[in-house]
Amino acid sequence: MNNQNSAPDLKKIGLFTELPAKRLDFLALKLKKQAFGPGEQIIRAGRSGRFLGIIENGEVTLEMGPGQSLTASSGQVFGSEMLLKGKPSEFTITAQADTIIWVLNRSDWQAPSPPRPKYLPMLHVKKPVWITLVVTLALAISLLTLGPSLLDWANNTLPDRMVEKGRAGQAEDYLQFAVRLQPRSARLYGMLGDILVLQEKDQKAIEIYEQALILDEYLPWIHNNLGVVLMRGDEIELAVEHFESAIDLNPLNTTSYRNLGNAYYAEEKWGFAAVAYQEALELDFTLSETKATWAGLILNERRLVEARLVWEDVLRADPRHALALQGLGVVSLLEEDPGVAMLYFDAAQYLDPDDINMHLYIGMALAAMERPLEAADQYHYVIARGSDPDLISLADTLLEIVLE
Repeated sequence: MNNQNSAPDLKKIGLFTELPAKRLDFLALKLKKQAFGPGEQIIRAGRSGRFLGIIENGEVTLEMGPGQSLTASSGQVFGSEMLLKGKPSEFTITAQADTIIWVLNRSDWQAPSPPRPKYLPMLHVKKPVWITLVVTLALAISLLTLGPSLLDWANNTLPDRMVEKGRAGQAEDYLQFAVRLQPRSARLYGMLGDILVLQEKDQKAIEIYEQALILDEYLPWIHNNLGVVLMRGDEIELAVEHFESAIDLNPLNTTSYRNLGNAYYAEEKWGFAAVAYQEALELDFTLSETKATWAGLILNERRLVEARLVWEDVLRADPRHALALQGLGVVSLLEEDPGVAMLYFDAAQYLDPDDINMHLYIGMALAAMERPLEAADQYHYVIARGSDPDLISLADTLLEIVLE
């Protein structure tokens, strides 16, 4: 394996196309390269992998069962459901040749980006705690001697350097000491909160962010990052308040609008979510995932033509965007063209075979094409495999209709 090869360009992968450049840089630094030999199993179906795999070179097979397999090769990805939703692998994935894969873990995907230069986590050997404390104490004494200008320089650079070398714990120790030296610095508390989030110390990070806002409530990036951590803990209403504060303080930040939209979406406040997503798109209309989600929300408002145009725009940028294909299939159904709808649904299901909604939509298209028995099979699948009571109830009702 050639470890000198550079990581893949995430901007060219559909899942990442909506992300801003700084977030892409952050995630690229999280990628880890792994090599597999011919016949070596990467993951077994049903196992919780919690990662996305990007194939640099080689070839793998994805098996769902006897006689059901797909082949993926250089440039293709697998594991989007594991990454996005934490689902177990639907496939048993095996290398068919010498294969190199870049791996992005779900924990890295979910970690909020620090507002300052992004960090490169690396494996490291932990130094004894006393060495860390002695170094930090010596540094603090030097900074007090050399004055506030050098103190500011150190606070802005040293924590990043420590994290870049895989020493997030030392960065935390340093910032804990720094806030003792400058207890009125909201920015230092915010930086400490970011370090704690990187270490998945969410509750402690929340307390530190709140302390920062007590000192200075006019820092939008702290409101935004606190909102992200609160959302991870299912405290959606509080997260909404902080995203709104971040927007009030910096109305040109697309990330805060998108986070606000996600929060409203989680609360099923569709109208508010649509407004927040639209605000983000007015600032940056290249956000493919946001566009695709927004189109679904405005479709519920009977803005059918506008939704279709948005999904078509998403597909021009990414022809393999499953949600846009699904959306255009729904539009075709509403336009009473089930044959075209089936083409879109088949393509979307190939790209996202785990989406239970697709079976419902395909059943509706088959019913419209007067193929009731095939439609009934799709509804039976939803009833047997679905977990959403409303979805199951709808499938049951549609089943009764096609069997009449």
